[in-house]
Amino acid sequence: MRWLRGWLPALRIARRDARRNRGRSLLVIAMLGLPALGLSFAATVYDMNELTPAEQLDRELGRYDARVQWVADGPLAQAPDGNSYSYDGEPSKDTGTAEELLRMLPAGSRLTQVTEDFVEVYTASGVIGVTSRILDVADPQLAGMVTLLEGTAPRGDGEIAVNARLARRMDLRPGSTLRLVQPDRTYQVTALVEFPDDLNDTVVLPSDETAAGYPVFLADTPAPLLWADVQQLNTHGLVVRSRAVVLDPPPTDPRFVYGTGPQVEELSLGVVLIGLIILEIVLLAGPAFAVGARRRSRDLALVAATGGTPAHLRRIVLADGIVLGLAAAVGGIVLGVAAATALRPLIEEYLVDARSGGWRFLPLAQLGIVVLAVGTGLLAAMVPAFTAARQSVTTVLAGRRGVVRSRKRWITLGLAMAAAGAVIAIVGALGSQVNVILGGLVIGELGLVLLTPSLVGLISRTGRWLPLAPRIALRDTARNRGAAAPAISAVMAAVAGAVAIGAFIGSEAQNAYDNYDPQLPLGHFAVGFPSEDGRRPDTAKVLAAIRETVPGADPHVFSHVACAGPAEPGERDCGAYPVLPPAERCPAWVDPQPGVPTEPDENDPRCRGFSGSWAFYVAVDDGSGLSALSSAPPAELAKARAVLEAGGIVVDDPRYVVDGKVAVALVDGPPVDDPYDLPTVPVPAAVLAGDDMAASFVVSPGLVRAHGLAVRPGDVAASLDHVLTGSEAEQLTGRLRELSTQLSLTVERGPQFREEPIIWILGVIAALVALGAAGVATGLTAADSRPDLATLGAVGASPRVRRLLSLSQSGVISGLGALLGVLAGLGTAAALVAAVNSSRGLAHQDQVPMTLTLPWDTLAIVLSVPLVAMLGAGLLTRSRLPIERRL
Repeated sequence: MRWLRGWLPALRIARRDARRNRGRSLLVIAMLGLPALGLSFAATVYDMNELTPAEQLDRELGRYDARVQWVADGPLAQAPDGNSYSYDGEPSKDTGTAEELLRMLPAGSRLTQVTEDFVEVYTASGVIGVTSRILDVADPQLAGMVTLLEGTAPRGDGEIAVNARLARRMDLRPGSTLRLVQPDRTYQVTALVEFPDDLNDTVVLPSDETAAGYPVFLADTPAPLLWADVQQLNTHGLVVRSRAVVLDPPPTDPRFVYGTGPQVEELSLGVVLIGLIILEIVLLAGPAFAVGARRRSRDLALVAATGGTPAHLRRIVLADGIVLGLAAAVGGIVLGVAAATALRPLIEEYLVDARSGGWRFLPLAQLGIVVLAVGTGLLAAMVPAFTAARQSVTTVLAGRRGVVRSRKRWITLGLAMAAAGAVIAIVGALGSQVNVILGGLVIGELGLVLLTPSLVGLISRTGRWLPLAPRIALRDTARNRGAAAPAISAVMAAVAGAVAIGAFIGSEAQNAYDNYDPQLPLGHFAVGFPSEDGRRPDTAKVLAAIRETVPGADPHVFSHVACAGPAEPGERDCGAYPVLPPAERCPAWVDPQPGVPTEPDENDPRCRGFSGSWAFYVAVDDGSGLSALSSAPPAELAKARAVLEAGGIVVDDPRYVVDGKVAVALVDGPPVDDPYDLPTVPVPAAVLAGDDMAASFVVSPGLVRAHGLAVRPGDVAASLDHVLTGSEAEQLTGRLRELSTQLSLTVERGPQFREEPIIWILGVIAALVALGAAGVATGLTAADSRPDLATLGAVGASPRVRRLLSLSQSGVISGLGALLGVLAGLGTAAALVAAVNSSRGLAHQDQVPMTLTLPWDTLAIVLSVPLVAMLGAGLLTRSRLPIERRL
C-alpha cells in the first residue's frame, strides 16, 4: 500500500487544481467525456435491445409452450433452439392439418395457426407493400406477441387490423377502410395493434382468411415439451421451438454449432478505429494538460527544491489525468445512460423497428468505459508529466525557459514509421486488403506525429524573413513544442480522417456515376409482363392505362421469338442469336485448344465487354418502336427502320457486322450450349450503338417467321420527354396493379450523383476539432509568451502587437495541422482507391476504373479552419500588454 500512500497527496493536489482552474478542467472533462458518453449511450442501447431468451420467446410464442413447423416428410435432427435443422429425405409437400398435429402432441393440447406473408395495399396515390399476418388478435395466449392498442379484434369476414405505423402513414383508425391488391377486396379496419418484434407497416387478417405464406402452429400443452418430446416429434418431420428446451437447453449437436463470435477482420478493424479515437483524444487533451503543467511549473519547482523527486513531480501531473478522467467517465456515463433512456422510444421507432426488452445499462461495459477514460487521461498527461519532471528548478524559479530540441532518436523513429506505413499501405492496396492498408496508415500517421516537433522546429527557422509578430509566433511555437506538437497532430489526425473518408466516398459516387448502365433511354419506362402466356394481362388495357395516366407517353409493344406450336419447357430451344465473327471471338470462349488460355486475357480487347454468354435479350419489331428503345439521332433510326422493314437485324455493337451483314443462328430444336456450332444465315444489319439501347438486338418479324419460328407479344416500352415523377410512377403502378399483380414498372432516371451527408458532417467535425486544438495550443502559447509581451511593452511596442502575435500563433498551429492532414488524407484515399481497382480485376475490366475525386466540400471546410482560428484569436485576445516582474 506504500505506492497508494504516495499517490494520495498527488490526487489531493490534482483535485484542488481542478477546482481552481475550472475552465481548463471542464475543457479536459469534455474532451475525455464525449467518447465516454458515446460509448455509454451505445452500450445502454445495445443492452436494452438485446433480448433475453425469455423475452424473445414471449415475442415469438406469446404464452404458448412451443412453435411447431412441418418441414420434411421423414425424420430430421434439429438444434435445441429450433432455429437449425437437417434431414436426408424430401421436404414436406403437405404441411398437414391441426388435427394431425394434435394426435402427435400430448392429450389436452391446443393449437393456433399463425402465418406471415407480404401483401400490397392501395393508397391515395398508388400501391405500397406491407407485411401481413394471419392470427387471432383476441387470443389471450398471444399476449407478448401482439398487443391490442385500440378498437376490437377482427372477427368476421371483411375485418382487418393494422399496426400504429401504417395507421399514421395512411391516416387509418377503427372504422376506416383499406383495400388490398390481392385478394382484390376492401376490408374494414377494426383495431390498431402492435407487434413488439416488428414495428414496420403491418396488416392483420382474421384467422379464417386463406393464407398464402407458410403457416406455423403454436401449441399450448398440458406440460412443458422437454427435449425427449421434441426429438419424438422430429421423427415425424416436425421442427419444434420449445420454451422449456430453449430456457434449459441440452448439449448442442456439433453440426449445429456455428461461429457466432466476431470475425478476425472485424475485430482488427474495430481495434484500429478505437486506437485512432484514443490517439485523437490524447492529442487533443495533451495540450490542456501541458497548460496546467506550465502554469504550475513554479509550484512543481518549489516541490523539487524542497526535496521532491522526479517521481513525485510525475505523479502530481499524472494525477490530473486520473482525477479529470474519472470525472469525465462519471459524467459521460450518467449522460449516456440518461440520453439512451430518454431517446428509447425514438430509437425503437426509427432505428431498431422493434420494442426494447427493458431498462438496463450493461454494467460491465460501463466499468470498462471508466477504465478507458481514466487510461486515456493518463496517456494524455504522460508527456507533460515527464517534461515537468525533467525541468530545471533554477531556470523555472528564475522565470526563464530552456531551449527545446527534438531528439534525434525520435526523428529517426518517426521517419522509419512513416516510411514503413507507406510501404505497408501500398502492399495492402496491391493485395486489396483493407485492414493492411489501415494498419499501414495508422503506423504512418504515428510516424508523422513523432516528426511533428521536428517539423515545427524546421519551419520556425523561416521566421527570420517574416515580420515581428509571425517571427515571434514561430519561435514560441518551436520553444513550446510539448503543447504545440500534440495540437498540430490532433488537427492533422482529424483533418486526415475527414479528407480520406470524404475523398473515398466521393470517388465511389463518381465511379458509380461513370459506370452507370442505363436500361432504357433517359426518361423512358417499360412495363414487364409475366413470363407465363396463360396469365398475360390484356395488352390493350395496359396501353390504355399508360396513355391515361401519363398522357405524354408513347407506348409500344415489343415481341420476342418463341417456338411455333406447343413446346414443353426444356425440350425445345427457339430463338434468334447473332454470332460474333471468328476474328472477334475471345480465345477463352471457344473450344479449348493446345496453347490457348482458358481464362480471358484482360489485355485482349476481344474479351472485354462480354461475359461469354450468348443469351442476349432479342426483341422482335418492324422498326416502328425503335424510338422507345434507343435515343439515337433520327437519321440513324430511319436507317435502322429501313433495315428491319427489309427483313434485317439491328445490333448495338459494330463487332457483329461484317460487310454490312450479321451471322444469325435461328434455332428451333434441342437445347444447345454453344451457338458457334450452329448453322447461321447472313442478315442485313444496322448498328444503333449506345449504352442506353434497351435491347441487344432487334430482329424483324419477317425474318423470324421465314424460318418457322413464332412471334409472341412481350413487354411494353414507352418514350417520354421527361422522367416520371414519384407521383406519376405511383399512380401508374396503382393502375397496373388493378390489371394484374404480375406487372412491373421500370423507369430510367439516368445516373444520379448523390452527395453523402457524411462528407459534410465529417468536415464540420474535423473543423471543430481543429479549432479546439488550435484554441487550446494558442492559449498555452499566449500564456507562455507573457514575459516577451512585457518586454515588447517596455520597449514601446503598440497594443495591437499582442493581437497580431496571438493571430499568428493560431495560424501556425491550425495551418500546419490542416496542411499535413490534407496530404495524409489524400494519400489514404489514394491507397484505398488503388485497392478497389486492384480487387476488381478482370470481372470489371469493361468498367471505368475508380479515380481519386477530390472532396472539395471537405477541403473547403478544413482549409478555412486556419482563417477562422486566426480571426477568432485576433478578436478574443486583449490588446493590453501585460507588465510582469522578472528576476
